[in-house]
Amino acid sequence: MYKHITNGLNNMSVEDFWWDVHNELQELGLQKKFDKQVKKMLTQEKHQYKDTKQMWEYALNKVKSGR
Repeated sequence: MYKHITNGLNNMSVEDFWWDVHNELQELGLQKKFDKQVKKMLTQEKHQYKDTKQMWEYALNKVKSGR
């Protein structure tokens, strides 16, 4: 039905992703750890080709798992 809008992909919008991550971090009290993780990732070579969404997904999973 909305294939023309989503280009055939069934992914949430980027704005929805940012909002959901922000809310989850606030609810779990992990914003500071998340920010620290993202800052650390910016200096790591293995993350240099990730886009912002990929970095946020990785950082969110990392801080939620407590590793």
